[in-house]
Amino acid sequence: MQGVSNATHKLLTVPDFPSAISQALEELGKAANIDGAFIFKHSQNSAKNPMCNLEFFWADNSSIIGFKSKEKMLSYAELGIEEIFRPLKKKQSVITYERQGSNFPEGIFKQLFIRSLLIFPLEINSSYWGFVALGSKNLDRLLLKNEQSILEAVVASMGGEIKRQTEKEAFRLIVEGTSSRVGEEFFRSLVRHLAEALPVKYAFVNESINIKQLQCSILAGWEGDDFVEKKIFNTMDTPGEEVLAGMMSFHSKNITDSYPYDQNLVDLKVASYAGVPCFDSNYKIIGHLAVMDDKPMLDKKRTLSILKIFAARAGAELERKRTESAMRNMAYHDALTGLPNRILLNDRLEMALLQAQRNNGLVALLYIDFDHFKQINDGLGHDVGDELLQSVGNRLKECLRQQDTVARLGGDEFILLLPEITNHEDAGKLAQKLLEKIRPPFSIDQHEINITLSIGIGLYPHDAKNVKSLIKCADEALYEAKNNGRDCYHYYNK
Repeated sequence: MQGVSNATHKLLTVPDFPSAISQALEELGKAANIDGAFIFKHSQNSAKNPMCNLEFFWADNSSIIGFKSKEKMLSYAELGIEEIFRPLKKKQSVITYERQGSNFPEGIFKQLFIRSLLIFPLEINSSYWGFVALGSKNLDRLLLKNEQSILEAVVASMGGEIKRQTEKEAFRLIVEGTSSRVGEEFFRSLVRHLAEALPVKYAFVNESINIKQLQCSILAGWEGDDFVEKKIFNTMDTPGEEVLAGMMSFHSKNITDSYPYDQNLVDLKVASYAGVPCFDSNYKIIGHLAVMDDKPMLDKKRTLSILKIFAARAGAELERKRTESAMRNMAYHDALTGLPNRILLNDRLEMALLQAQRNNGLVALLYIDFDHFKQINDGLGHDVGDELLQSVGNRLKECLRQQDTVARLGGDEFILLLPEITNHEDAGKLAQKLLEKIRPPFSIDQHEINITLSIGIGLYPHDAKNVKSLIKCADEALYEAKNNGRDCYHYYNK
C-alpha cells in the first residue's frame, strides 16, 4: 500500500513530532479508506474509572466540519468503548461497531458519525500506553487480514516514534527539573523525575556513611506517588552491595531470587532493580542512585545510561554538600579537638540566656584551665601536648548531658556551658566530677601523663546578666581556683 509507505515516511522524515504523527495519521486514514484516525493516551491514575486523552486525530473533510476536539480527559465509557478496555490492556487488537446492546458510539465518535472502529493497543516500556483507533462511517466496512497486518505494522512504527518522543521529553524534564536546584531540593527533584522518566515505582539517592561497614543513608526517595522518609540502612546482602563495590547493577526481574535475605525487597514487592555508583572528584564512591519496580525492567541500556548521567551530577552535588558541611564545621569548631569554638559557644550561650530569661531558669558557665600545661608542652613536645588536649576534651564530653556544651577557646582553655540547671550546687557537683575524671593518668606516646584542672564557675542571673559579663565572672573565679592551690573549683564572688 503506497499510502502506508507514505505514512511511515512521514514518521521518519518530518522533524516536528506532532506534525509527523498528524501527517502519518492522515496518510494512514486515506490509504485505508477510513473516515477518522485517532491516538488516545491512557491515564495511568484511573484504575477504577479508566480515562484517556485524545492526543492526535485526523478526520475526512466532510466529518470535520463543525467539529472541535476538546483537550480533556475522557472516560472510556464516555466514548462508548468501556467494554474493550480489558482486551486492550492485554495487548489485543479489537473491532467494535454500532449494534444493539452496545454503547458505541458515544462522544467524539458519535459527533464524527463513526459507526465502526479497529483499535490497536500501544505499548511503551512493557506498559499499556494508549491506543490507535481507525474509524469508519460505514458499518459494513471490513478490513482484510492482510490489511490489518499492514496497518498494525504502521501503528507499531507510530508507537516506536511516540516511545522515542516520550523518552526524549522525560529526559528533558529531568534536566530542567534538576538543573537549577541544589542540596536537598536537587535530590528530591531527581528521584521524582527519575521515577517518572524510566518509569519505575521507586527511586533513591543514597549517601555512603561508612563504606567499610556498607552503611548508607537515604538522602531522598520516591515511592509511587510520594517521598519516603530518610533513614540509615545497611547494604549487606542487598543489590546495593554490588554498587558500593563500584559496579553497575541491573536485575531485570526476579531479584529476590538473587537476594533472598533482603527483606526490604520482599516488603516492597520489588521485581527489578538498577543501581549506579556516585563518585567524587577523586573517584571515591560516596553514594549511589537506585531505581526499583514491581514489574520487570526490560530496557537495560536506556535505564543504566540515564542513571550514569545523573549519578555524575548527584556525585558532584554530594561532594559539594560534604564540602559545604566541612567548611561550616571548620567555621564553628576547633580544628584540633573538633569541639565547638568561641563563635559557636557564644551563639549557644546567647540562646541559653534567652531561654533562661523566659523560664526564670539558671545557667552555669565553667571556665577550665589545665594546671602546669606549659611544662608538659615544653618538656614532651607540642605533638604530645596536642594529643593531651584531645584526650582531655574527650573525657570532658563523657561527663556532659546532651544539652550541655564543651568548647575550646584556644591553648589549654575550655569552657563548659550548662543550661537548664536546677540550682547552683549542680554546677559544683559537675565541676567535682570533672576534676575526678581528669586525675587518672593519660597514656600518650609511651608517656604516663598526670594533669589536673582549675575550674571557675559563673552563674546567670546571680553573677551576670549577659554573655560577656558571665564569661568574665567565670574567668575571675578560675584565677581564684588557681590561687587556692589548683586542682579545684571556685564559684565567682562579687
